Amino acid sequence: MHYDMKRMGLVMRKSREDKGITQAALAEKIEVSLRTIIAIENGKRNPTFEVLYRLIHALDVPADLIFRPDDMPNTPEQEQFICEYLNATDEEQRTAMSVVRSVWRELRGNKK
Repeated sequence: MHYDMKRMGLVMRKSREDKGITQAALAEKIEVSLRTIIAIENGKRNPTFEVLYRLIHALDVPADLIFRPDDMPNTPEQEQFICEYLNATDEEQRTAMSVVRSVWRELRGNKK
């Protein structure tokens, strides 16, 4: 198995920032030092599997983004959308799709 530490760090940083979590808060939440979070995000340190597990769960990052990037044609934003959709109730999914379709039609200039 091979994965790119720099890419992993970027995924973790983006996910953390998207959730509005500081590096210090994340470090506290997963019980590591702030220096560890900084090093991981900068691609300077390879986390242990235990720390990586805690990061993935704390940030709700699809593990495939880390371990199988070549099999993942989607961006982190697309993956986040998919995760949110899959975790929604049936009614939330129907509402979300209706809203998204309306927005797409507006953006594309189609009034169908």
